[in-house]
Amino acid sequence: MSRLTLDSSENLAIVADSKEMQVEIYDNFEDLETIQGEWDQFVESIGGEIFLTFDWCRIWWKYYGKNRDLRLFIFRNDDKLVGIIPLFFEKIWLGPVFVRAAKIVGSDFTLSQFSIPLAKKYMKEIIKKLSELLSEEKWDILHIGPVAGLYGHYDGLKNACKKLFTNRYIVLSKQKGVQTYFKLADNWEEHLSTMSKNEKGNIRRNYNSIRRKCTELLSCLDARFATEEEFTEFFDDFVNMHQLHWNELGKAGHFKDWPHAYEFHRDLAKTQLQAGRLRLLKVTLGNDCFGYQYHYRFGDKYFHLLDSRPEQNPLESVSPGRITFCEQTKKAIQEKICCIDSMRGYYEHKLRLGGTLFPLRSLCIIQNKLFTLIRVYTFRVLAWCLNLCYYRIWFQRIAPKLPLKRRPLWRIWIRTEVFS
Repeated sequence: MSRLTLDSSENLAIVADSKEMQVEIYDNFEDLETIQGEWDQFVESIGGEIFLTFDWCRIWWKYYGKNRDLRLFIFRNDDKLVGIIPLFFEKIWLGPVFVRAAKIVGSDFTLSQFSIPLAKKYMKEIIKKLSELLSEEKWDILHIGPVAGLYGHYDGLKNACKKLFTNRYIVLSKQKGVQTYFKLADNWEEHLSTMSKNEKGNIRRNYNSIRRKCTELLSCLDARFATEEEFTEFFDDFVNMHQLHWNELGKAGHFKDWPHAYEFHRDLAKTQLQAGRLRLLKVTLGNDCFGYQYHYRFGDKYFHLLDSRPEQNPLESVSPGRITFCEQTKKAIQEKICCIDSMRGYYEHKLRLGGTLFPLRSLCIIQNKLFTLIRVYTFRVLAWCLNLCYYRIWFQRIAPKLPLKRRPLWRIWIRTEVFS
């Protein structure tokens, strides 16, 4: 086995265990720009999510990589890309205890979940090599997740980690939360038939009311995606509308809750618009706006991040939220999309509209050393207490009822929540 080790003067290490499998390790995205297309094509080929595409990871690192060490593992077999594992390392203090943590790029500060981009055929070999490479890094706990509900090889990944990380490590699997998927039919009427009788009736009544309004206003319902010329207008109007809705409920809204959320999403949306992936939909009737749907397209899936609608809406009687969802679904069907990933959380209205829940899962790999185990266990207990007391009790229940200026989520909670 030959090895070039990573030091301060090098940004690339190559590990070759055989003529077939090669591993390249990078500590920046700039040196990988030449394989951006290959990276994205591979993620799409395994049915992966947009959240581990090259630009998504690169832009996430731009805003959230400070004081963290990047390691991008690129696996090839006979020069063919067969695996990508983008990791970062950081030291996290929580009270008197610290852990040296390794996590997937994009796994905190933004709401995403992903399929691990590994070719199934080479999964065991890749995990074996990863375990060897990570033995040379300083870390206490490796978090792989949150893993998307539709990822079909989770059990294989878990079993490979348990077998190939050997008895020097403890591998824990856990389920934390759910996400919603909408499986789409070939046309709108067929898709509508998959919903409950009550929901179908509501949608038909809403559209009948819209048709009457169209006749009165001599106008038509208009649903269109943002173009490059309209991007700034659409995006800022969408953000302002989203924020106003949550401010009325005593909450800060996504773009104030999460650090750098506006800058991150604006940068991301503009980049993905140029790549043909942004699906920022505005639905209007005459001069009145029903609202926005903020999606991305990657492969045969839509990824629904956020939506918004006006607080003072003359169209309230025709359920603008339901209509914007239906218009987005129609657009997806026209593009031959097979499903919409509607992200994390349990939402009753999504289930009424035909959504199906899948579990979010993750793996934690911990160094099997007594003092490390004690430190990691203590850290995880403190993270659980922080999540309960700060987020679930204070942030979600108490703070919205008080006349206080809402502040962004604590960074320490964001960084530790995956371990709670």
